[in-house]
Amino acid sequence: MEKELQEYLNHFIHSDEPAHFRPHETEDILVSDIPEDVEIEICELDAKGIRHIELEGTFKKQNDKLYLNMAHDWYRKWWTAPLGMAHHMDLIKRLVEFRQKEENNIERIEFDDEGDWCHLYYSIVIPDETKTLYQAYDFGLDFSIWKDRILHSVQNRIGSIVNEIANEYSSFKSLEFPELIERVGNEKNPNIKGRLLEELMCKFFSFVKGFEVIERLKTETEEIDLVILNKSAAPIWQKESSLILVECKNWSGKCGKNELVVFKEKICNRKGRAKIGFFISWNGFAETFTKEDLRSSQGDILIIPVTGKNVIEALSNIIEEHLEKWWIGATST
Repeated sequence: MEKELQEYLNHFIHSDEPAHFRPHETEDILVSDIPEDVEIEICELDAKGIRHIELEGTFKKQNDKLYLNMAHDWYRKWWTAPLGMAHHMDLIKRLVEFRQKEENNIERIEFDDEGDWCHLYYSIVIPDETKTLYQAYDFGLDFSIWKDRILHSVQNRIGSIVNEIANEYSSFKSLEFPELIERVGNEKNPNIKGRLLEELMCKFFSFVKGFEVIERLKTETEEIDLVILNKSAAPIWQKESSLILVECKNWSGKCGKNELVVFKEKICNRKGRAKIGFFISWNGFAETFTKEDLRSSQGDILIIPVTGKNVIEALSNIIEEHLEKWWIGATST
């Protein structure tokens, strides 16, 4: 190990603060060279100096063993997922216990519910054959991805059940297109305006053969207005992703750059299963929206902007033909 790196790590022996490394910086750090009782956090660092942590844990070597000490600390006040926080944490604990039984590589499982906060701590023993800190980090990520995939699946399933039940009693379900369009344009209450537009677009996309609409999907960190399961046999949609996201904004003004950026992040967060989205802005788009869409158009994510005028025109003709026209327009700009 280089002298400078050794001195840096030695500085954190028995320290309350962790040493920090970016993932690529750990490729040449041997586990055998890491001093005992040095806590190490691996994270990316952006241009503003903000740390972005993908793995909720820190590494520490004790008694010649390298441990990944995982910590989940969540606050009830900010919890929005369909499955309550305590049950969500209990599910993680059960997954950890299952992994411990199967792999026998997890120790010191502790769960504490304080009321406002829930805490879950456990330590993963890194395999002896692991040579570098990067390999240890990769091992921890594999475990985290396995855990999160199950958690997201459970939250989405429960959210879908809640939405299905709620939609059965929605006061907007009985409204037909003419009344929905009128109320979308004239409603004064902001919350109701948004729900009316969501209901209108749910009915709209439900008319498209092969599109199966899921309404208002909540995850741990975000809320999506509509999700479409793309089962279409039409050539252009067959080539698109299996999930299509829909964002609905019934604002008095036009949507701009910031709203587009947030929507693209929602699409990116679908683990590669979504590459396309419809952005419905009833009163149109600001110039900043179009410029941002052009600026970031080199990637494989496609955003199809749709206005209220576009929707009304499509409803007076053949919806599928208008969808194709919107798709062509979005891919040509």
